[in-house]
Amino acid sequence: MDDSSKAVAKSMKWSNLDTESDDLDSGLDQEIPATPQQPDAKQESTDEKASDRWFHEQRGGKRVPKRLEIPNEVLVTTGGPLRMTGNITLIDEDGHVSHANYLTLCRCGASKNKPLCDDKHLDIEFFDSGSVQRLSEWMPLNRPQNLTVSCVKDGPLKYRGYLRVYNKKGQECITMSGSLCRCGKSAKKPFCDGAFGCSGA
Repeated sequence: MDDSSKAVAKSMKWSNLDTESDDLDSGLDQEIPATPQQPDAKQESTDEKASDRWFHEQRGGKRVPKRLEIPNEVLVTTGGPLRMTGNITLIDEDGHVSHANYLTLCRCGASKNKPLCDDKHLDIEFFDSGSVQRLSEWMPLNRPQNLTVSCVKDGPLKYRGYLRVYNKKGQECITMSGSLCRCGKSAKKPFCDGAFGCSGA
């Protein structure tokens, strides 16, 4: 291979910089092996990055979740659960705290695994159109936000923090706090109306 062919071959090897290390200065002086090397650790897919993968960092001597670039949103499905994404801190009825980036939350009231959905809405034939009629109280934000969701015993899901509530019909509501119905009886679904003994209005 003459010198001009070698130059072309070398430039083609570096065409995909995304797969190489961040230290390009040291990498440019080294020959790239003909066969790709297998990484030691398993590479994570995009889906895994968006599902319950909380990174941690040290702040003030304690480990706290690091906010990921995931929007705080809840999709109100037709006749089904609330599909919530974001930087979520979930506090269950017993006060146990957990963190997640993706949750499927019951809103029919029949789940045996509350606050999570276990598909009981199919057994009881829960029906709701999934409309979102409430007006937005906040402007859209692009940077990641924290969201705290508290499960009120025999009551709604109370949330505090930026949340976009939307459906696939194009309706949406952006608020900083509120209560989401999880008994399936509210007249203002997906929000709690405080009826039926709930304390979320």
